[in-house]
Amino acid sequence: MRRLRIRVVVVVATAGALAAVLLGGLSACGGPAATERAAAAGTAPVASVAAPQVARILSAVAQASGDGLEARYAGAELEVRRAALTVRAAVPTSPEPAPLAGQQLLTAVPPAGTWPRWFLTALQPGGGAVPQVVVLVQEGPRNPYRVVASAAVLPGAALPQPASSGGAAEALPADAPGLVVTPAQAVAGYADVLTRGDGSPAAAGLAEDPLRTQVLAEQRAERDGVSGYVDYAAAHAPREGALWSLRTTDGGALVVGVLAGKRTFTPRGAGVVQSLPPDLAALAGRSSAPKGLDVSTAEVVVLRVPTSGQVALVAGQRGTTGVAVR
Repeated sequence: MRRLRIRVVVVVATAGALAAVLLGGLSACGGPAATERAAAAGTAPVASVAAPQVARILSAVAQASGDGLEARYAGAELEVRRAALTVRAAVPTSPEPAPLAGQQLLTAVPPAGTWPRWFLTALQPGGGAVPQVVVLVQEGPRNPYRVVASAAVLPGAALPQPASSGGAAEALPADAPGLVVTPAQAVAGYADVLTRGDGSPAAAGLAEDPLRTQVLAEQRAERDGVSGYVDYAAAHAPREGALWSLRTTDGGALVVGVLAGKRTFTPRGAGVVQSLPPDLAALAGRSSAPKGLDVSTAEVVVLRVPTSGQVALVAGQRGTTGVAVR
């Protein structure tokens, strides 16, 4: 039997530079409606979470680990952390998920409204680590706030300042007008560029960034590496219900979205067996894939969406969420 060994590179975020990074059809909060109600009543909107409560929530997040992750993590963020712990149990040299903790560089809390409610913060960890943009969501009044997305700020990037009124940030809907593209279009465009590269219609409206460069280079290398024996495909799409956007002081928007990525390896004919590297074997539960495999990832993208000009990535992160062997 002819055996083919492939190496699939898993991209992860590092402290020095971005080495490794989710659309919902709708923005996941009642913030805009709450803002409109406050304006109609002639009152300033009130943030749904007060500063002391934000501090308590972030303290609880910083302490969550291991079997207690579900108490403070959800969605793609939880999937990535669970996968990383599975890999680490099998490969002790693999990195352990870093706790989300540090000094608050900025915190933007939309007004109280219907659930789910959410807020965004940026944390500066100690030890010179790269700042992290973090989104936390509360699904209902009896649920805790959980981290659903985090991303490392890109080298040299500056986060735009969220606009606020009365201490509350202005949340925007997925189809907010007045921007070069809507928040939903920005996230969908980024996903299409990761899938189709410069051939995407969205490519011209998106500034170059290290995450885009790295993901596309990785996909080219994987395709070239297996092209003699295996059919390869890579695709990225916005995750439903994973879009959060805020008005910024310059009139633009800060948009956080989560993408679902999938890389598919399909042997071309009988006799080709793919051997998995240790990290993917740990997630697959086996060391080979005689009929092919799918590698699933989650990419968190934090985008500056201006009123004119190009959309730009300011923070991003990518993690593996699972491997399915066929």
